[in-house]
Amino acid sequence: MMPVISLNQVEKRYVSGSVITEVLKGVTFSVLPGELVSIMGPSGAGKSTLLYILGCLAYPSAGQYKLDGVDVGTLPDVALSRLRNEKLGFVFQSFHLIPQYTALENVLLPTVYSKGSRKEKKQLTDRAKELLDLVGLSERYHYLPGELSGGQRQRVAIARALMNNPEVILADEPTGNLDSRQSVEIVALLRELNERGRTIILVTHDPEVGRQARRLITIRDGVIQSDEPCS
Repeated sequence: MMPVISLNQVEKRYVSGSVITEVLKGVTFSVLPGELVSIMGPSGAGKSTLLYILGCLAYPSAGQYKLDGVDVGTLPDVALSRLRNEKLGFVFQSFHLIPQYTALENVLLPTVYSKGSRKEKKQLTDRAKELLDLVGLSERYHYLPGELSGGQRQRVAIARALMNNPEVILADEPTGNLDSRQSVEIVALLRELNERGRTIILVTHDPEVGRQARRLITIRDGVIQSDEPCS
């Protein structure tokens, strides 16, 4: 089975004048379709930079990153954006919902530039409703984010991430702004989506959340420290 994500000796450095900051130092790992992988490490470990590269939001300084078999480093910006939109869905710690849009409208955001027929637009709306049903918000289609709890807002964000049927969901500290009960519910939802076949990469600093994955990659000082199945 071909990995959906493959990194080989990936490095990332930032240059400011004569100062060079090495953030990632030869990171190598792959993720197969259908895996649930947690990437864990303390602040400053390189998690955010790694997530930016995995999310096609930044190019590696060296090494190779392949997403679904495509060498990301060879793509121009426009092609990179297209690949990102087709292959990846994002879930963020701060939800990133538009406050004046309803839950349904927020889920539809990835299709905002769709120029389909009225029938096709109805099909997209029906899909958005199905996704809200899937995440347990069948009675919240027309609620604004301010009328939802933190856990419900994160569920909207997960539904939005699924809208374009991406190969991989990248979840960046998805429980970071939630209380313990809501955190458990969101992790359970991500596990359920994984059991349905969705590939999920979960970035966290919380060991309790990290151990809920099927596989745990630990990063420290820009280097992979361990890569092992969760018990």
